[in-house]
Amino acid sequence: MRIAITAAWIVTTVLQAATLIQSNPSATIPPSLLRPIPSTGGIPPAVDPAILKPADPTAGTPQSYERSAKDFVRAKFGTHRGITRTQNIAQISQWKDPSSWQALWDAMKDEKDDVRLAFFDHLAGQGGLGQGMLAKIAIRNEESTMRHEASRRIVRPACDEVIAIIELGLRDQRHLVVNQSGLLAGKVDAFAVIPSLIFAQVTADEKKTKGDLAWIAIGTNTRYIANVTAVVGDNAGAFIPVIGTLQTGVLMQVQDAMVYNYRSDAHQSLIALTSRDFGQSTADNGWDMKRWWTWFNTEYLPFKQSQAASQIAPAIPPVPPAVITPPAEKT
Repeated sequence: MRIAITAAWIVTTVLQAATLIQSNPSATIPPSLLRPIPSTGGIPPAVDPAILKPADPTAGTPQSYERSAKDFVRAKFGTHRGITRTQNIAQISQWKDPSSWQALWDAMKDEKDDVRLAFFDHLAGQGGLGQGMLAKIAIRNEESTMRHEASRRIVRPACDEVIAIIELGLRDQRHLVVNQSGLLAGKVDAFAVIPSLIFAQVTADEKKTKGDLAWIAIGTNTRYIANVTAVVGDNAGAFIPVIGTLQTGVLMQVQDAMVYNYRSDAHQSLIALTSRDFGQSTADNGWDMKRWWTWFNTEYLPFKQSQAASQIAPAIPPVPPAVITPPAEKT
């Protein structure tokens, strides 16, 4: 008997499987979820922040674009209306250098929404670095409407540049920036930052002042006659009592204190992301860092490692049964 298996079919099947995996980025598990959280030291970043640097070494700096950005905004917008304004807004697309975007955005802070939203639309079509700039605005801008519009234009799931911006925000010292970063992580399905979210949800601030922070007195006041003052008049005499106060109790000096900040937005995003990915609610972990660390290393990490191990196999269709050719009849 002769077994014939079409070699071309096998090659085609493997190539189709590889294409399927590459075209489905959501199936790729971030490396940050496949390594344990260390018991000491810092958490390695999910993405190298160097990815945020423009690839062109000859690109300028944000400072070098400040003057040209201000001149551009002043000349193109302001009092312009109608078709002229529409044409000028279309020229925002000429700003393709990532180093220029921050300067241009700063110059637009007093412009109307049509100009700023057009800038967002321009960034949305500028690849990963444009997405990263949108994430930066969505985290650090003061206006909630602009933060919403910027986050709405970020592609889900988040690309590496967005992950890097969120990571930097979660490691910031300002509580508002950390909260906004955590909020954005939940909006754009940034599962890669789960380890950083675990340790960003609560922080303890050190005392930065010298001396006593407060005085706390717990006691009672007892009145008594401490002295008398003689008063002499015509054919009369008297004494005026001098009332004293005796304090008894405890006086406590507060010389040191630790302030814990609970970042609710980061906490809620952490619960939402982990519960959705793990398939079970993680709300019981609460604000307990040690409990989250134990859960990640003993439950979530094995779950993701098993998921990664079985990710490629289902994408490859099974090999069809061999074609068996019967022997030719003898004549």
